[in-house]
Amino acid sequence: MLIVCVWVSANLKWGDKDRKNVVVSDGKGYYAYLPAALIYHNLNLGFFDSIEGKYFDENTRYEYRSGAYGKTIDKYFAGVAVMQLPFFLAGHAITLMSNEAPDGYSKWYIICTCLGALFWLGVGLYYLRKLLRLHGASDGLSAFVLYTIFFGTNLYHYSVIEPCMSHLYSFSLVSMFLYFGKVWIDGGQKKYGFIAALLFGMIFLVRPVNVLAGLWLIYEARGMQVLKARKLEFLRKPTLTLLVLILMILPFTVQLAIWKIQTGHWFVNSYGDEAFHFLQPHVIDFLFSYKKGLFVYLPLTLIALLGIIPLWKSDRKRSVIAMLFFALIIYILSSWWQWYYGGSFGTRVVIEFLPMLSILLLVFLRSLHTTQSKIAAYTCIIALTLFCQFQTIQYRYMLIHWSEMTYEKYWDVFGKIP
Repeated sequence: MLIVCVWVSANLKWGDKDRKNVVVSDGKGYYAYLPAALIYHNLNLGFFDSIEGKYFDENTRYEYRSGAYGKTIDKYFAGVAVMQLPFFLAGHAITLMSNEAPDGYSKWYIICTCLGALFWLGVGLYYLRKLLRLHGASDGLSAFVLYTIFFGTNLYHYSVIEPCMSHLYSFSLVSMFLYFGKVWIDGGQKKYGFIAALLFGMIFLVRPVNVLAGLWLIYEARGMQVLKARKLEFLRKPTLTLLVLILMILPFTVQLAIWKIQTGHWFVNSYGDEAFHFLQPHVIDFLFSYKKGLFVYLPLTLIALLGIIPLWKSDRKRSVIAMLFFALIIYILSSWWQWYYGGSFGTRVVIEFLPMLSILLLVFLRSLHTTQSKIAAYTCIIALTLFCQFQTIQYRYMLIHWSEMTYEKYWDVFGKIP
């Protein structure tokens, strides 16, 4: 899988004309911390205009700067940059040995950033596989779930085509967090609880709303009783409790330090007026609209959610927890002021919750006992995976627009080959 992704990335993103489409949209803001800190030594982004003019045309320019306390700051959090750091340094080292400009945006920086994204993809899929195995999946079944979740959703697109967006990195962190969290819950080994705490802090640093992933541990614990027991093991020893809190907070100190350098203040509202409107959620649009509807562009997620039905028969408590979890996720995500989240292929903010959907897809597949039901289900899943790949190609060639799809536009291009 990763070899295929490297090959696709090299063909689509490493060429001279294609590299300007790697660090795009929100990804510019996530990435900007690295050249700002390590090359220009200016976290107030004074290099913005010169870089935008040199590397980006009108179609790929994007304003990721915000303002606070009279200073220019980066609107986005620094978690993605932290995860990109080793690959940025590799790109910088190679650039210094070549004839490319060491400005943070030339050839080798971009190539290494692409490879870094695929590295984190591999990490995420590796730990998701281990998580599925803990849930009883065989090697063959876990492989099938991984391939369908990857190619049957927009995880593929945001790993290969837009690798600087935050969602891939969140997917990787959530996969790791759920694995170590489950091992801690099942076995009680404190070291796994420490690792989960640190990963939880990183999840917040990449994209704060994704800390909702922590609620899935209630599912893994099959309710609050076991989870409370594990927490009490730490609470009985103040030093352990303090260590857990430090590990959870430690990643966020990176952002606090950046804000302090940028503005002179420790806490900043970098998003300004952008906020959640919890009294005006767009649940129906979020799920079913032709603009960005989750089930329209990523129908495999609906099949995964069907896993709640057989789960109800085998483990009613977990079924209720799963229903409440995804109801909360959908409600909160659809309450964002821009419920469709700007330009994207499908509903991109669900990518970080694909590990949970993978577990439900596994439950659904394991509930199939007759040959006929297995043939029907696997045929449907494979067809939906291929359908997602076809729409991914349509999106890349702009048959599916990044933000202006309607009922008429969708059916006008439905099935059309670019």
